[in-house]
Amino acid sequence: MFTIISFLLFPVSFSYATEVIDKIPNNILVYHRFNDERFPSTNTTLKQFEEQIQYLKSNKYKFITLTELIANPEMIEKSISITVDDAYQSFYEFGFPVLKKYNIPATLFLSTDTVGSSEHLNWTQLKELSSYGIDIQNHTHSHLHMPEQTIEEIENEILFSQKIIFDNLGFEPDLFAYPYGEASSEAQEIVKKYFKAAFGQHSGAFSISDPYYISRFPINENFGSIARIKEASSVLAFNQAIIRPSDPFMKVPQKRFVLDFLEDPLMINCFFSDFQGSILATKVQLESKLLFDLDRMPTKGRLRVNCTKFDQGTYWFGYQYSIN
Repeated sequence: MFTIISFLLFPVSFSYATEVIDKIPNNILVYHRFNDERFPSTNTTLKQFEEQIQYLKSNKYKFITLTELIANPEMIEKSISITVDDAYQSFYEFGFPVLKKYNIPATLFLSTDTVGSSEHLNWTQLKELSSYGIDIQNHTHSHLHMPEQTIEEIENEILFSQKIIFDNLGFEPDLFAYPYGEASSEAQEIVKKYFKAAFGQHSGAFSISDPYYISRFPINENFGSIARIKEASSVLAFNQAIIRPSDPFMKVPQKRFVLDFLEDPLMINCFFSDFQGSILATKVQLESKLLFDLDRMPTKGRLRVNCTKFDQGTYWFGYQYSIN
């Protein structure tokens, strides 16, 4: 009973909600490096990438940029958005030719500090990509850990990178991706001032109802099978999901969480994991709420929450915390 009461004492303001009306998947994949075997955790082989594109095309997915998706979040046909973070040279050398081969658009999130380095694209290449139709958007200037920065530092990063992109490409991005997928309530408030939407790196079905922490499925060598692509492209968003606490940045680690999908929770399973692996949790059901008490304190770094339901389709809600 003490545990249940503790859960219910969370202030209502600490809530994150998503709501989606349609049941057509419009999901997002995020890539980093291509054909670069030095970094398997962020790399996708050329063979994998082409097979993934072929699978999606053969299953009649419409390829769209994030600009198109945000402008029309309730599309009447299933779609997929290819996104690429960090603007590595390997995208230009290996990923981009595959996109051109199949006439596919994509969204590239750019950190301006590294432009022109040996590992990253230069402005001439970026202009070529933009002319082709690659949707270039903002990923800060120095790819910093945003929850660790002051409000002034975050705002300066955004303003500086926006100016650099405008000076070199002639436009200011209106979409943003958090470096490392790490956000905080304070960072989100700054991002809202300059962008229409912002994206993390946590797995989950696309929903526009929280436009400043949108899920994307990370793809790499280990998580790049066709089974993974089939799952990531087809999952649906819950009608509504509320998680407490909602601040993606935990200054003090905690073990207690509330999830409310405003529906019968019997069919819903939730899983917690950090850098040490899966975390077992004691679950209590109270009306539509699922109350979780983790068996151990999560470690410093990232804590991921994934909830799924199987009911004439797979529903997937994901959330990521950064723990100080």
